[in-house]
This record gives sequence, structure tokens and C-alpha cells, in this order.
Amino acid sequence: MLVVVGTAEPAAVEQVRRLVEDGASHHPLPLAALLADGSPVRLPALTAAVTVVSLSASPESPGPAPAYEAVALPSPRPAPSSVGGAEPVSGRRLVLGLARAVGAAVAAHDGAVDLVLTGGETARRVLDALAVAELDPVGQVHHGAVHLRTPDGRSVVTRPGSFGDPDSLRHIVRALRPHSTERKVTS
Repeated sequence: MLVVVGTAEPAAVEQVRRLVEDGASHHPLPLAALLADGSPVRLPALTAAVTVVSLSASPESPGPAPAYEAVALPSPRPAPSSVGGAEPVSGRRLVLGLARAVGAAVAAHDGAVDLVLTGGETARRVLDALAVAELDPVGQVHHGAVHLRTPDGRSVVTRPGSFGDPDSLRHIVRALRPHSTERKVTS
């Protein structure tokens, strides 16, 4: 399962942190690479039961995060003007770069990949990158999180980026794969 967090909402940082705490593999993608022209950012093979992809201010290449740390994400909304002479970061361009990276990773994966997509622009662009033109509603995981199915049988859950309590992504992952992550028990 691939969880794509393309939202700048502060609650998303905590939601991702909790998935990582549960054992999900987290790959923060560097903003500069997502904004660059040319080949899409290359994600590692999707071998974990749950892989989370998010935006990162770090310039380093994608890979497992050594330790999860909160990163302030840019707004997906275009910046109105430049600050200090620097060009504003285009939220739409970031999401397109994210969608291209996800599309390439899913295409390289052997087998179907279920998706969790946060943020409306992220969902639309990722589905476009995967050439998914049709979705059938299955149900609601929780308020705002809609479970859909592609014609080839993959599950897709979409949710607004601003939605959900701190365990929202956990609930979604568990609804799709009840035992895909096990909460670590400490004594």
C-alpha cells in the first residue's frame, strides 16, 4: 500500500509520524527534485507493507527517513508573489512532480498497489499519472475518507488534506489492510 501525503496541513505531519511509529516505511521527497524538469524523482521499490511518501525540505535524495522528524511543508496553493527576490514555490508544480514520482514507482512495481491519497490536487494528479479515469465508490472509512475501487480492482482512499484526527491515516490503513502494520508495544 502506498500512502501519498501531498498536503501542507500541520496535522498530516503527526499522522505520518504515527504510521512510521507503526512500522510504515517513510520516504520524504526533496522539493527541489520534485520541481526539477527531466526524469521523475525515483522512489525505492515498494517492498514494505505500507510505504508513505511525503514532501521534504531536505535536498537529499529519497530514501528511508533515518528518524522521523516533522518538516514544514509548503502550501499546495501557489504563492502570490516572490519573497526576497526568490521565486515562489509552485504548489501545483510540486504536486505534479510528486504524481510523476508515484506514477513511476507504481509502474515499476510488480502487482497492484492500493493507494491512500491526501489532498484533492494530489489525488487528481496521481490518478491522472496512473491513467485512472474511473473509480467506483465502495464506502466511507471515516468522515471525509472515501474508499473507491479502480476497474482493475485496486483500492483508492481519498481524503482532504485538512481532514482527520491524528489517527486518520492509521484508520485508513487498517481499514484496507487490517494487519499491515502492527502497533509496537513497549513496556
